Amino acid sequence: MTVEQAVKKYKMEPLNVYTAKVKAKELNVEEVLYANVQKNKYAYIVRDGARGTFLYKDEKSIYTKLFKGLQMIPLDN
Repeated sequence: MTVEQAVKKYKMEPLNVYTAKVKAKELNVEEVLYANVQKNKYAYIVRDGARGTFLYKDEKSIYTKLFKGLQMIPLDN
């Protein structure tokens, strides 16, 4: 999957500079490019130096209020 396909599939939007820096520090990556945060789901496209570009996504269970597990999917440029 490419970055453009992931942005379209998950309906992501680019972040402003301040929010991107805060999220990058929170996720421990170099840069957060796009994000889509909803009530029970979130998805980020991040760039982390030599590792490349990844799609981070997770979902919170409605019943237990716990996250189901972070998925890190490598993306093509």
